[in-house]
Amino acid sequence: MIQANEIRIYIENQESSRKRTLRDLQDIEKGIIKTMRENSISFKSLDQLRQFLTPKRIELLKVINRKKPNSIYELAKLVKRTPENVNTDIKMLKQLGFVSVKKVKDKRRKSIPSVNFDKMIVEIDI
Repeated sequence: MIQANEIRIYIENQESSRKRTLRDLQDIEKGIIKTMRENSISFKSLDQLRQFLTPKRIELLKVINRKKPNSIYELAKLVKRTPENVNTDIKMLKQLGFVSVKKVKDKRRKSIPSVNFDKMIVEIDI
């Protein structure tokens, strides 16, 4: 069975996020683990998550993962949006680690977006 690459999204307060990160860093220092236990990101609230992960940005993640476009321009054509708007969203997604962008110089310079996960899991503290 093929295992999905996941990114875990936490809705939690800053203290919970800090404790989780600190625990992993201490275990790395002790040699118990080599890298962080999971690919994750934290948001303070569900509203903050909704503001960041808009339907259009989720669509970009899906298209990048499924179609593997060779440039931002190609991605924009696939989602029927302007390259400028797509580029703005890609920059935001890249800042938080949802997307990687590889710069390539072919006949002209282009940026190739990629996503290294195919599943998002949202976990909410209550």
